[in-house]
Amino acid sequence: MIIPANPRYLSSRPDSAGCVWRLVGLPYDGAVSYRGGARFAPTEIRLASDSIESYSPYQDRDLEDHPFCDLGDLDLGRRSPDQAVAAIRDHYAEQTRAGAKILALGGDHTVTVGVLQGLVQAGKQFTLLHLDAHLDLRPEYTGGIYSHACIARRAVELLGPERVIQWGQRSGERSEFRWAREQGLYRGRDPERLMEILQDLRSQSVYLTLDLDVFDPAEMPGVGTPEPGGWRFSDFLAVLPEIQALDLAGMDVVELAPNLDPSGRSSVVAAEIVRELLLAAS
Repeated sequence: MIIPANPRYLSSRPDSAGCVWRLVGLPYDGAVSYRGGARFAPTEIRLASDSIESYSPYQDRDLEDHPFCDLGDLDLGRRSPDQAVAAIRDHYAEQTRAGAKILALGGDHTVTVGVLQGLVQAGKQFTLLHLDAHLDLRPEYTGGIYSHACIARRAVELLGPERVIQWGQRSGERSEFRWAREQGLYRGRDPERLMEILQDLRSQSVYLTLDLDVFDPAEMPGVGTPEPGGWRFSDFLAVLPEIQALDLAGMDVVELAPNLDPSGRSSVVAAEIVRELLLAAS
């Protein structure tokens, strides 16, 4: 069941008529390993969007010129991780078969597993680009296979290692880094390397998952598992022209925990990131 968004994000429409891109909130944090709060992110990103403009001076583009809709939030309630993943999978499969392209507002990173399963179930073929501070390659965590510490491992099982690319990771067990390198997944943290990756992906369909802890906590403090030494907002802006050139199967922005940043700064930055991604993809 979808719960209508109130408020909606920026200039979004409440229905999908005439819209290619759709926003959907996935307010779930039942699979976090440290600090909760990501379930509040979809609402807080929408609220924060009231403080920003639909026009991007970085891209000289305006969302008013690119109709998109905000479907609202998938009702995930108090589901277990496997139940939440299944609900997301079924919703995405239905929407994808109807021709929708979705930018999801997480939610902890576990939601991405359901998204990927739904796209595959609907017959989509794509490469996953995983931007994150953490490798998320554990086979299981605290006894479960659905955890935000395992999402990339599930992606490799679903898509194959040749269709998973990781960039920005700077935290993980030694065994994770070793396995990531053996499988050819991990491409380092160099911003220039990311530019090369994006250029190489132009000929493929790409799903982009953006864990906000890929950013340095000085710029994005409101995440559950921050790691120093991360991306700057200016680094993100620099790759937008390359993202614009991609054939995007979908996107998500996950792991904002707005309750951990009382200033509200992280929510505003997240709202701007969503705007820039929508404009780059439109």
